[in-house]
Amino acid sequence: MKALRLEQIGELALVEVSVPEAGRDETVLKVTHCAVCRTDAKMWRMGHRDLVLPRILGHEICGVSENEGHRVVVWPGRSCGRCEPCRTGAENLCREMRIIGFHEDGGFAEYVRVPESSLLEIPGDLPGSVAVLAEPLACAVNALQQADVAPGENVLIYGAGPVGLLMAIAVRAGGARPFLKEIRPEKLQQTEPVRRKIGARPYEPRIYDVVVNAAPSMETFTDGVARLGFGGRFCLFSGLTDNRSVPAALLNEIHYRQLRVSGAYGCTRAQMESALGILADFRNEAECLIEARVPLTAVPMVLPAVADGLVLKTIVEF
Repeated sequence: MKALRLEQIGELALVEVSVPEAGRDETVLKVTHCAVCRTDAKMWRMGHRDLVLPRILGHEICGVSENEGHRVVVWPGRSCGRCEPCRTGAENLCREMRIIGFHEDGGFAEYVRVPESSLLEIPGDLPGSVAVLAEPLACAVNALQQADVAPGENVLIYGAGPVGLLMAIAVRAGGARPFLKEIRPEKLQQTEPVRRKIGARPYEPRIYDVVVNAAPSMETFTDGVARLGFGGRFCLFSGLTDNRSVPAALLNEIHYRQLRVSGAYGCTRAQMESALGILADFRNEAECLIEARVPLTAVPMVLPAVADGLVLKTIVEF
């Protein structure tokens, strides 16, 4: 089969490799779609703590089960099922987690081997190009659940990239009101039609119930805390890349106004189920996020723009 493999940092190769064989409690999927994530682009450019080379990247996967013939999406984790997080429904925090496209070969290939427990059937006639967005949308759902977002609340999202826009769809699906703040004028202009379509309002200088950062700058944290009302919640969704300390005055703001700060990492299988339901309900809005559909051979050409945050979702179609 054909596969796009990261041989070393910065070096991708289109290779011919054997179709993987399913082990116990596994299945082999014929990949139909694999979305290009900004994390894929970052791994290509600079690596990742969980990346083992050489590696076939791609963790936002849609395919057809060789066993059942059903259309499915893949929860990309392989958890132990025994530790406390797994037993309490937080398998995304499993201590022995192995992630498809990071620790194991992923979906930038014609076939991929996955645990049977990771398969979720695609509802109805939802296109694979939309269903493949279930994993990043589920990560957004996780963030909103960690922040206990309730219907009618105002939610400020920093970053108008694909994840920020998916976050806005998830906010709307939960009956709250999404607002987007983006510091790059060109990105605001690029995403304006999409933001209007999904019902995400532009940032307003007001008090918010919840703030979520879908951008990695420390400024999203310092500025976001200032936008919260008493008892407000901040969800640290994107890891911060600035090597700066948190000012004591900011911590005191959290203290005096009884603010809550939570983290959100990855997603659970149940959250992917929820995401598929949201995509079925907001299919037209989600389709607006797809900027390009490309063959596998085109991935090396789009990765620089994805890494720089200059494009919306690119979907590899097989």
